[in-house]
Amino acid sequence: ICYLIARSLLLPGQRSRSCRIWMAATAACCLLFSSTSFGFVIPSHHSDIQRAFRSSARSTPVALAPDLQGDTLEQIDVLHKQKRFQEIYSLIQPLSGGPFNIDVAWRYARVLYELAEETADKSERERLVRSGLAKAEEALVQCPDNGLAHKWVGIMLGAVGQFLPTKEKVANAFRIKDTLERAATLRPEDASVKIALGEWAYKVADISWVERNAAKVLFGAPPEASYRDALELFERAYELDATKKAAIKAGLTCQQLKQTADATRWMQQALATPGTGDADAELDQIAKRALAS
Repeated sequence: ICYLIARSLLLPGQRSRSCRIWMAATAACCLLFSSTSFGFVIPSHHSDIQRAFRSSARSTPVALAPDLQGDTLEQIDVLHKQKRFQEIYSLIQPLSGGPFNIDVAWRYARVLYELAEETADKSERERLVRSGLAKAEEALVQCPDNGLAHKWVGIMLGAVGQFLPTKEKVANAFRIKDTLERAATLRPEDASVKIALGEWAYKVADISWVERNAAKVLFGAPPEASYRDALELFERAYELDATKKAAIKAGLTCQQLKQTADATRWMQQALATPGTGDADAELDQIAKRALAS
């Protein structure tokens, strides 16, 4: 009887998601009540019931229990060391739609950045970077004293710069420095923060005449940094975590400083450093080209 009343209230064009969920719940109660009291059962294959359950399952994010979510995040961190970014995305994307969790938010921004770095499609790279920046910004709003939130806002702001006009890119340069320096204060032993700050210094040292003058007009002075600042940060990053990326960055900076012997040493060090995945393979190619030139 409850089921028939629910169905009569829902004309085909009026079945909203909430109504379908209500109808599904009513039908389920009917099934339980009828099987225990009267012995009659509404057919389980009824299309309206199936549609209601399927629609509610698709539309409602499911929050994992804390222990299950913790296990998933541990698995994601293992996969990240192996640079298996597509697998990470398939695991974390469902979590990102649930209740806010800082440990999910920054990891989601991170994997979008990694995927953007791997794609050659410019429009897809922009989509990934902007989505990652939005998630990092959300993390920073929710947790303003979290070093990882500051770190990923800074990194994603730097990544999105390639898609911005000069005025906005120069304005972001000041904020990138602020967020990364805050991240460095909160996470002094994080090598990737040092690399991000080094990349910022390298870009500022390499700023074009147009961008430098735009900064003077808009902000009174351009951001300041030198190649030597960048090199010190890359060297410190390598001390904290001897990665191929830190070695390559240090070698490229030595080239800018005309320190040929040091550049060669860093490129050889990069090739000798173990790596995994397409990104590290590309870094090896950079090192080989630098040594051959």
